[in-house]
Amino acid sequence: MENPVDRWLTFLAEPEKLITMQKFDLSVYPNLMKAVEILDRSNFSIEQQIAYDNHLFAVADINQTRIESFDKGYDEGRVEGIEEGREEGRAEGRFEGIEEGFDLTLNLIDDLEKGVLSNAELAQKYSKSIDIIEKLAAKFR
Repeated sequence: MENPVDRWLTFLAEPEKLITMQKFDLSVYPNLMKAVEILDRSNFSIEQQIAYDNHLFAVADINQTRIESFDKGYDEGRVEGIEEGREEGRAEGRFEGIEEGFDLTLNLIDDLEKGVLSNAELAQKYSKSIDIIEKLAAKFR
């Protein structure tokens, strides 16, 4: 079986020898394996041929359904993941920004009420414009 000519001569002279071989042994020779399958199918009755074709159609249909299901699930998961990421990003940005801004505002108001620092010093300390500090100061002093 090492020489290609010998393999094909064996196929033509003693096809039953190759038909009874394990598929694993034949898989090393894909062309010979295909020829053996065609020869084996040529011996099918009409009913066997129809059953075999129906089996091949069912296998192809199952494989196509799996591929479509995988693709659909992947796309749906991707859309859900993107939406969840957006929601988390909005929530984090909203709450973290509010908490930081709230703490900053409370500290600024405390400093305004104490009256220790000038408006210019407060503006510099909290990175705000003097106009904002003066408006707040007018309400809290």
